[in-house]
Amino acid sequence: MSDSPSPRVDAERNRRLLLDAAAEALSHDSDASMGDVAATAGLTRATLYRHFGSREHLLEALRADALASAREAIENSRLDEDSALDALRRVVSAITALGGKFQPLLANGGDEDPAFLKERGAVFAPVQRVIQRGQAENVIRADLSPQWVVAALTALLSAAVRGRGENAGDDPVFELLAFGLVTPDQKR
Repeated sequence: MSDSPSPRVDAERNRRLLLDAAAEALSHDSDASMGDVAATAGLTRATLYRHFGSREHLLEALRADALASAREAIENSRLDEDSALDALRRVVSAITALGGKFQPLLANGGDEDPAFLKERGAVFAPVQRVIQRGQAENVIRADLSPQWVVAALTALLSAAVRGRGENAGDDPVFELLAFGLVTPDQKR
């Protein structure tokens, strides 16, 4: 009996390597080639093309993977616990930890796909409810629509992921977002 993994296990491992490499490569260079992705994964272009027949198929898989990762991160953020601001801090931390995996949620290409936009809206709906709760608690400005706040949050998170080395960590993102959102009596 051989100790080597079965072909199916290898295929799943390679697919995961390719998705992670693509997320990382594309978060730094949206024009990264399929060859760049394969090289980042340490695999051949032939392996990449066996899993994803085209760049568009790879991008579709990346968006689906990013949605699943964001959904899991948001669900694990305990949004119903503590104050709305504490819940937002946990979401920011969880999404920032995704790194390049978050980028495909905002990348060009998905913005014209109604099914993707609907799914992305569903993934971030719990965050929107936290914003509404914060507005009801009078700790988040009520003059900002919850939809706009979520859009601003995702844009800030995207920028943070792209420039990870400059302001490492999630605190600058949370501070920038939160202290532009809170009512004047909540500011430090």
